[in-house]
Amino acid sequence: MRPAPAIGALFLGGALLASPAPAQSLPAPTEEEPHWSQSLSLEELLQLELAAPAKQRQKAREAPGVASLVTREQIRLFGWTSLNDILFSLPGFFPSRDYERTVVGARGIQEGWNNNHLLVLVDGVPVNDNDAATAYTWDITPLFLVQSVEIIRGPGSALYGSSATQGIVAINTISSPKSLNEEERLEINSEARLRLGSQGTASVEAVAATRSAHLSTVLGFRFSRTDGDTYLAHDGSGRTDGTGALQRFLVKEPLDSQYLFIKLEAREALEGLSLRYHLQSWEQGTGHGWAYWVPDSDEPLRERRHLAVLSYHSKPESALPQEYTLMFQRHDYDLHIRYYPGGALDGYYPSGVTESIKTQMDEFFGRAQLSGELSERLSLLGGVEYSLFLYGGDDAHYSNAELLNAEEGFPPSEALVPLGHLYEGILGQPVNNAAAYVQLSWSQLLDTPLSLTAGLRYDLKFFRYRDPRDSESRASARSYEQLSPRLALVYAPRPSLSLKLQASRAFRAPSPTELFSTNSWMAESNIDTLRPERVSTFELSADWTPHRRLSTRTTLFVSRYENLIGYEGVDLGNLFSRVTAGLELELMAEAELGARGRLMAFGNYSSAYLLRETDSDTGRSSSALPLTWAPAHLAKVGVSYSLRRFTLALQGRYQGTVLRREGDRVTPAFAEARPESVPAWVRFDVNTRLQLNGWSAVGLTVTNLLDAESYLLRTGDLPFDYRMEGRRILCNLELSL
Repeated sequence: MRPAPAIGALFLGGALLASPAPAQSLPAPTEEEPHWSQSLSLEELLQLELAAPAKQRQKAREAPGVASLVTREQIRLFGWTSLNDILFSLPGFFPSRDYERTVVGARGIQEGWNNNHLLVLVDGVPVNDNDAATAYTWDITPLFLVQSVEIIRGPGSALYGSSATQGIVAINTISSPKSLNEEERLEINSEARLRLGSQGTASVEAVAATRSAHLSTVLGFRFSRTDGDTYLAHDGSGRTDGTGALQRFLVKEPLDSQYLFIKLEAREALEGLSLRYHLQSWEQGTGHGWAYWVPDSDEPLRERRHLAVLSYHSKPESALPQEYTLMFQRHDYDLHIRYYPGGALDGYYPSGVTESIKTQMDEFFGRAQLSGELSERLSLLGGVEYSLFLYGGDDAHYSNAELLNAEEGFPPSEALVPLGHLYEGILGQPVNNAAAYVQLSWSQLLDTPLSLTAGLRYDLKFFRYRDPRDSESRASARSYEQLSPRLALVYAPRPSLSLKLQASRAFRAPSPTELFSTNSWMAESNIDTLRPERVSTFELSADWTPHRRLSTRTTLFVSRYENLIGYEGVDLGNLFSRVTAGLELELMAEAELGARGRLMAFGNYSSAYLLRETDSDTGRSSSALPLTWAPAHLAKVGVSYSLRRFTLALQGRYQGTVLRREGDRVTPAFAEARPESVPAWVRFDVNTRLQLNGWSAVGLTVTNLLDAESYLLRTGDLPFDYRMEGRRILCNLELSL
């Protein structure tokens, strides 16, 4: 690896002017400088072309929407290890916590355990979980395979469909930057990184990229483990000590994960054909417990995902650019969930309650897309997509209590009790998703510096479902359909100034978990009344680069969220609808200090306000309410300094006070155990790196530098919030060939 340049210091958080960039758009690599670790100035970064906002390569000022680009060098400089780390440095995004997962809230909307309001793409292919539509943004998705990450804030369903309501995270993976040398011998570019630190943290990752005359290959893997934070906290059991005070219990948050990535890209006659394989597996507990009783024994949750993607892209200069993609995804579960500890409910469950399940779900996804120039300034893009979700039953599903016997109060059992299939209502029945989309792009409209992007997508989800509660019922047809339009105008009177106006609608269809879960305490379903979520957003942004070393962006947005899905107690439903408005300010700057190095910085501020809220059950609408369950104010800042072989990066985050809802403070004892609101907090992270020679570097990463005690909101009538991780110190060793 080369010494981290100043560009790494610059968190390209927002000001990369509404533009995501594919790997190919980076400046041409040289033999000495692998393009996936290339250093760029701020001026060069602002010239990068991006693809995710409109599925076509555009410069930042031309692309519709509000988007950012983060490069591999930035990731290395700041010591980021997950997509969460990147997102939490951008405007509008903030950390939420549910069970064992730190998930991503955005623009005044809190997120739950399924984290399914973001859509993650890898090389343009959607890779959210096929079961709960989860975007795996935390530590189990590593960044060793990343060349760049494009982040689009706000709706993206007009091109990408369900779950793209709060944003899109588009990962562009690395390719081999070297080719045959003069003797036509195979060149290899490889990197390896070892991290060791506090809280029992250890990780090793390695990636090798090669290129021959006919094939480019990337092979990478990562292994990581940590004991996580361990601390005493209340739980939701209401258990008290001898004085009548609520008891505290030891909360553990271990995590082990592995990731394997293989990428094969054909060259010469078959150029454009690629095959990618991802194997992702992890094991962890549930922290405060699935039923909010801290477990008294290990409850390993083991999950594994296989993703295989075959795709073909015609050459960019083709008269009729084409894309064809096929993906297979399998999600394996091996879960042992501890609901109640031994002796729970005044001894009713002497051995506690544990539910175990071993099962898997499959998905097949296909896409065909064409695009072309209708005239010099007018282009048309269209495509069709189809996915098939398949569930064939459980390999094992049992408990030590009669979880389905509500009449007798779910009694304990001395023998293991077999349970029915988790998704019994669709056993052997496919769940189909079909979509078609079209987009028209018109540049220099009426011979002015105005461009227009108009898109429309139609999605249809349909399946046959049998009510498992009625043994004599027959399967009947069910369906959901959505229209997702988008209209964006970009006015760029000068290369340094761009004004953008966008109106768009997005949706999230209920996932299989929310529709079909039966015969289990793990999840609740509500197929009879659950409605899809919808969000309509208006965005106005101004990107201004007054100097080649200074760039700013201002964004105003208004969003109407309809039928937000969540849990109220143990019941799943459409909780409420909201109208929010907000402001996002961003700045990036750099300074050349000559022989004294280079300084780069970013800063952003976000605010969100609740304009109106409507209860889904009563239909009662209220205005002028304070924003609840999400912070109204966020501020982030980052500074980096580079001097020859040494780099230092410091990042700070501020999150304002988070208010609770009225239903969160019903039980007096619980209300007394935690404050009326979650206090504001400030956290700092620092990362240093020293390049020892051409093939090795060492570094030190410290997160939560001041060891500040801070919390994330736990929704519902419970006596605890989630404590954020304390100080973590990591020593890093990097090797490259």
